[in-house]
Amino acid sequence: MKSLLVCCCAALLCGAVVPPAIAADTFTIEAFLEVPTLTAPAVSPDGTRVAFLKRWRDLEADKNRREIWVAEVRGGEPRRVTYDEHVVGGVGWRPDGALSYLAKRGEQTQVWVNPLDGTEPRAVTDLPDGLSAYWWSPDGTRLALLAAPAEAEADTAAADDDRADWTVMDRLEHPEEYEQLWVVAVERDEPAPAEPVQLTRSPLHPSHVAWSPDGATLALTYNERFSTLVDEEQRVGLIPADGGEITLVSDPDRHASLAAFSPDGKRLAYFMDRTDALRSYLNLKSLFVRDLATGAERDLAPSAQSCLSGSGSTPEDPPFWSRDGRWITLRVGEGRDINLWRADARQGGLQKLTSFAANVTEMDLAADVVAFVESEQHRPGSVRAGAAAKPASARLLASVDDAVAAHGLAAPLRLDLPGHDGAVVEGFLFLPPGKTVADGPFPFVMEMHGGPFARYGNAWTTRYPWQALSRRGYAVFIANPRGSTAYGEAFQRGVYRNFGTDDHLDLMAACDELVARGIADPARMGFTGYSYGGLTTNNVISRTDRFQAAVSIAGIFNYVSAMGQNNPQLFIDGYDRPWDRDLQRMWEHSPAARAGAIVTPTLVMHGMEDEPVDPRQSVELFTYLQLNGVPSRLVLYPGEGHGINKPSHMLDYQTREIGWFDHYLLNDSTAEGAEIPVPVEP
Repeated sequence: MKSLLVCCCAALLCGAVVPPAIAADTFTIEAFLEVPTLTAPAVSPDGTRVAFLKRWRDLEADKNRREIWVAEVRGGEPRRVTYDEHVVGGVGWRPDGALSYLAKRGEQTQVWVNPLDGTEPRAVTDLPDGLSAYWWSPDGTRLALLAAPAEAEADTAAADDDRADWTVMDRLEHPEEYEQLWVVAVERDEPAPAEPVQLTRSPLHPSHVAWSPDGATLALTYNERFSTLVDEEQRVGLIPADGGEITLVSDPDRHASLAAFSPDGKRLAYFMDRTDALRSYLNLKSLFVRDLATGAERDLAPSAQSCLSGSGSTPEDPPFWSRDGRWITLRVGEGRDINLWRADARQGGLQKLTSFAANVTEMDLAADVVAFVESEQHRPGSVRAGAAAKPASARLLASVDDAVAAHGLAAPLRLDLPGHDGAVVEGFLFLPPGKTVADGPFPFVMEMHGGPFARYGNAWTTRYPWQALSRRGYAVFIANPRGSTAYGEAFQRGVYRNFGTDDHLDLMAACDELVARGIADPARMGFTGYSYGGLTTNNVISRTDRFQAAVSIAGIFNYVSAMGQNNPQLFIDGYDRPWDRDLQRMWEHSPAARAGAIVTPTLVMHGMEDEPVDPRQSVELFTYLQLNGVPSRLVLYPGEGHGINKPSHMLDYQTREIGWFDHYLLNDSTAEGAEIPVPVEP
C-alpha cells in the first residue's frame, strides 16, 4: 500500500462591526483556517460568570490552540485566565466557584483548578493514565470521571511466549480498552490521598454522568457493546456513588442518554427514542421525565418533529433544569435553524424562547442563567448570557466576529429547491462577492454533508471552505436532501435501506433547478463531500457524468467490503441485517457496483488512522479510477482519524480541493490536476 500513499507531512474579543467591501481574494484558505471560534460556555454555580474556550489554528506552529476566558454576566471586558499551551478543554466550575479544566502538563491529562484569586492553578487529580472527562460532586469533595480501567494482573507465562505480540480476537470490539467510571476524592488544592474507586468494568462503556443533589447516586449513560465508535445501544441507569450494581432506568429496547436530576433529586430527565420500531439513528428523540419514587415516566414532547438537544439524530447536551424544577431548557433543531426552547417538566409541551437567524451551537445553564454560543455562516459568532426565561435578550459577553470583519463576508442565500418526488431540498447558496443570481451562470460546486443523519445549518464552519471557494468565482450550494435531520421523522428515514438512492435523486433535482435558474453552469460543475458526503460523492460519480470534477474525502466506496473493514454499525442502522437479508441490496446501492462507469476526474483524500471509515475504501476507489484511466489522485494523511485536523494537513487538503476545481472547472493551467493514468489494456 505504501506505493499509493501521497502524504503531506489572535483576534480581539469584542463586538462585531459592519465590514467594508474589499478585494475578493483576501479570504484565503490560510485566513479561513486561522479564524478563532468561541466554544464550551460554562456558567458559574452562582450564575455571575461564564467561562469559555477561545480556539484557533496556529498555522506557523502547526498546532491547535486553546485559551480559557472568563466574562462577568453583568457585563465588562472578558479576561483571559490561561497562558500556556497545555489546556485540553473540560471547562467547568467547582461548586465553590473555582474554575476547573483539563490540562496536559507532562504525559497525562489531569483536572486543574484555578481559584481566580491571583494564586497559581493546581492539579487536583494525579491518575497514572490521566482522564478524559469529569463531573464535580455537589459538595466539591469528589469527582466522577472517565479514565482507563485498572490493569489486570499480568500473565507472566504469556509475556514469555513468542506469541505475546500476536493479535487474537474473540469479538469485534475491544472492551478492555474502554474507559471506565471512577470516583476520586479530591482535596481543595491537591489530589487526595484516598485511592480512586472504579465503579464500572468491561465490557460496559460509560459516557456521561450526573450527580444526585445529595451526592449519593450517579445517573449513568452507558453502552453494553460496540461502544468505541457508536452510541447505538446507550442506556440510562443509576449506580451508587460508593459502588454497587447499576439499576436500569430507561427502556432496554430504546436508545437513551444524558440524564439529569431535578434540583430536589426526586425526578430524572433524559432523552430516549420515541419508539423501538427502528434503530437509534432512525428515531426522533423525546425528552422524558421519570418520578424516581413511583417509576412513572412522562414524554414531554410526544409529537415534536424537531431534533431535541441539537440537530443530530442523537442528543448533544443534557437537559438543563430550572431551580424550581418547573422548566427544562434545551436547544432544538428545526431544519436549518437551532434555537433555545424550554419544556414544561410538570405539564409537558415545548415553548420556543428565541428566533435567531443564527444557530445556537452550544449552551450551559446554572442558577437560572443561560449562556450560549451563536454563529452564522458568514461570522464566527459570540458568547451571550442572560436569564434562562428570556434568552432572546441575553447580553453579549464576547465575540470573534471582528476576525472576519475586514474580509467582507456575505451571508449565503437560503434556498428551498425541488427535490425528487415532491421533496424539498433546503440549503445555502454562496455567491461570488458582489454578485447576484442574475449574474450567473457561475462555475458551480455542490457539497453534501456527513451523516447521513445530520444537516447543514446557519452556523460558522471550521472545516469547510465554502466562503473561500465562492470568493474565487464559484457558486457553492450546500444541501440537505433526504436522510437529513431536523426535518421530521419521515424525511430522516428517507434513506433507510437506500443509501445513495433517493438522496442522490434529491441532489440531482436540486442541481437541475440551479441550472434552470441560470445559477449553475452545466459545463463547469463539481461535487464534493466529507464522510457520508464522501460516500455521496462516490455515489454521484458512479451514477452520472454530469460533473466535470469531484473531491471525495473520507468516504465509503464499497458498502460490502466496508462492512468488514469499518465499525459495521452505520450499515446495521441503515439496512435490514446487511450481512444477510440486505447484502445484495447493499451491493447494488454501492458505488463499487458501478465502478466501470466512473469518468469524472476525482481527488480522493483520507486519514490513515480513520476507524469509522477505513482508508482502504479510498484506496479501493482510487484503484478503480486508475484502472478506468480516469484522472485521479489519492492523498492519505498520517496520524489522522476520521477528522483531518492537524493544521498543516487541513491547509493541504483544502488547498488541493480548491486547486482541483480550479484546474478542471476553470481550466486554470497554474492549478494542479492529476497525471494522466495508464488504463488497463482491453
